[in-house]
Amino acid sequence: MTLPTILTILVVLFIAVALFGGIFLYVYWWLIQRALPDLSGKLPLEGLSAPVEILRDERGVPSIYAQNRADLFRAQGFVHAQDRLWQMEQNRRIASGRLSELFGVAALDVDRFSRIVGFWRAAQAELVTLEPEALAVLEQYVGGINAYIASRPGRLAPEFNLLRRQPEPWTPLDVLAFSKVMGWSLSVNWESELVRLQLANQLDPLLAAELEPDYPPRNPAITEALGEKSMRLVSTAGLLLSQYEQLQEWLGPSGSNQGSNNWVVGPKASSSGRAILCNDPHLALTMPSVWYENHLHCNENADGGPQTTDGHSQLTDRNFHVSGVTFAGTPGVTIGHNERIAWGVTNAFPDVQDLYIERPHPEKANHFAFGDGWEEAQVIEETISVRRQNRPHIERVVVTRHGPLINRLVAAKGATVPLALRWQGHEPGRMLHAILGINTAQNWEEFDAALADWSVPAQNFVYADVDGNIGYRLAGDIPIRKAGLGLVPAPGWTDEYEWGGLIPHAELPTVYNPPSGLIVTANNKLTGDDYPYFLGVEYFPGWRARRIEQMLQEKRRLGLKDMEQIQQDTTSLYAAELAPLLAAHQSDDPFVNIGVNLLRNWGYKMERESGAALVFHYALMHLLEMTFGDKLGPAKKGFLGGTLSPLFIISGFMHRAETRLLEILRENEESPWYTDAKTGRQRSRDELIGEALLLSVRRIRKEVNPTPRNWAWGRMHQIRYGHPMGSVRILKSFFNRGPFPLGGDGTTPNQTSYAPELPPGLAQIVASYRQIYDVGAWDTARTITTSGQSGHPLSDNYADQIPMWLEGDYHPMPWTREAVEAIAVHRLRLGPG
Repeated sequence: MTLPTILTILVVLFIAVALFGGIFLYVYWWLIQRALPDLSGKLPLEGLSAPVEILRDERGVPSIYAQNRADLFRAQGFVHAQDRLWQMEQNRRIASGRLSELFGVAALDVDRFSRIVGFWRAAQAELVTLEPEALAVLEQYVGGINAYIASRPGRLAPEFNLLRRQPEPWTPLDVLAFSKVMGWSLSVNWESELVRLQLANQLDPLLAAELEPDYPPRNPAITEALGEKSMRLVSTAGLLLSQYEQLQEWLGPSGSNQGSNNWVVGPKASSSGRAILCNDPHLALTMPSVWYENHLHCNENADGGPQTTDGHSQLTDRNFHVSGVTFAGTPGVTIGHNERIAWGVTNAFPDVQDLYIERPHPEKANHFAFGDGWEEAQVIEETISVRRQNRPHIERVVVTRHGPLINRLVAAKGATVPLALRWQGHEPGRMLHAILGINTAQNWEEFDAALADWSVPAQNFVYADVDGNIGYRLAGDIPIRKAGLGLVPAPGWTDEYEWGGLIPHAELPTVYNPPSGLIVTANNKLTGDDYPYFLGVEYFPGWRARRIEQMLQEKRRLGLKDMEQIQQDTTSLYAAELAPLLAAHQSDDPFVNIGVNLLRNWGYKMERESGAALVFHYALMHLLEMTFGDKLGPAKKGFLGGTLSPLFIISGFMHRAETRLLEILRENEESPWYTDAKTGRQRSRDELIGEALLLSVRRIRKEVNPTPRNWAWGRMHQIRYGHPMGSVRILKSFFNRGPFPLGGDGTTPNQTSYAPELPPGLAQIVASYRQIYDVGAWDTARTITTSGQSGHPLSDNYADQIPMWLEGDYHPMPWTREAVEAIAVHRLRLGPG
């Protein structure tokens, strides 16, 4: 090789390295690193009336100290924008149906969903009803966000730089719209009604109704904390049978898991002599975490704010000192404690959505029957701008007296007639008023009064105070139906099935200082069947609730370490009932026998190293497919717990199919459900189980490892922290984390639900936040989120909580100024601009 050739190669290599280095430096520093916020020093904040001090610990958790509430909420908006502005932008675009402006056609279906359901329209209706004090809080909060945006052009978040877009100013409407999205994500009945519509098209009414499981009799209802067993006389299948029969008449001859845990322990069962309150809401995994931890404090006394006309206590009549988590993009604290009380929430899953079959006019477009006449529907043309498309997408939304027609969203769901959606979240609510009232409540009476303003989503609240009182209240706007149960679509042309008001707050289920000294909620059944109002059937089967109660009753005195063990527990009482049926099988196949022996020697813990847990889940998925899936046609996905939208993955049918499977296997040696749908071959229970086990070990040997000693649940059950920008290969290592092996499943207190399919997909729903409070000893608070405080991928606090969360560790959440100062590593002073 000649010298000129060598020199040419070296020059080319040098240019290539320089170009690569330049591109890397441009992406790394100019687009990503440059957006990191200032966490220490002094900064101006326009609109402040007095200085504000923000102390952060090594985890990036801020404690915000202000001299009045207006400055406090303005500073909270500023801090949220520092850490999570891109997440906030993404969330408000989901709410407004504007993701396509950034991501193009790939996001169009999400935008269509949002525009048709009408999150933004619902927020607009609520905004005009806000009282001046609540509106003032929102204006201060978005003022802080906008001040941060204005102060750092081009240095807000790497996602804005990578997409070459900068955010528009925030308004109070943005905050309200995202609250509507969160309310929708925890309201599931509309998809349950669609699944039942599919079942009605696929099966006769008797078989369709037979698929509905009863609530397991040994699993607790929440109000049984009062010490009395509740009445359980109603069969869910019986409820559904008449509904299916009516649905066939209305349709004519046209056809052939989010969950959460919380509990509270009274002083008599606590080793400290104080109440203990725990909460771990289970939500879809996001990167960064859906929750943002913050500690808010101001010393402002009564400011003469106006008294509300409905007699509720003022929002501005006492100091504001509260700690816990909120959603970035919303003011206040959603879950946490103040100086006197602590609270936690789980989703209650009452039915706040109904589908109505509308009867269109034979000649007049957009006219629908009601009573003796015809009503004209409202038609809204939603214009959706799509990146790299010359023309916008026009979504024509038809809104009847019941709500928007959703047929264009559910074309593959068996909806051959016009279906209108009614949702309580379309009505104006008082959520912000409720949150601020909870944040300042000093006792049970004030806490309960604040909950009277809670609207959507309905939640199970547990409560404890420094005086040793504990309580529970279901809070939310839950409609009363004039007729029917709202479990299947109802006729919209008659007023017989209209809503007739809301269940009065005072008549919603409640428990206060029960004799047992324990209250547990885990998305389980709320009340006995003697409760005078119908709340729905979408509650979870109660396996987690019974396991939590079991652990709480194992010791006379419970401490904080005991609470940690409960939150991390991977024992499945569901597996404890189903696995013995599998372990009783005898086979000639050596690998099936190995799997059976693993199940026989198993303690029903879904540990990530467990081979038995792996065999159990493969067998469970095969049994579900062989019992139900091959017979349900298009209803299969929904019945097994799948959802229509990848954005909202909590289903009202989560874990219901598993529970019904257990009932059928336990009660029937022979059943039509055991039939092979393809061949018509009849199978006995033992034959069904044997075939499922054989298919399971064959797939495990192929998909996991041929050698049984290497079988482990965590090899297939994993968690991956994925960010939208991480789908771009060059950015993947910046934004994504994982995958990591994981224990638990959808029936364990440490819930880690996965999509009901084989091979098992990534865990989708997990404990998004964990808190443990020794009530009154606030400096001992222990908390953890799934990832970290910051949304900036190069921040030290982007993923620093992941190892802790995976290993069941917690970080301190100090309360007193002295404790906050002791662990502070950043101090930022904001002054009037």
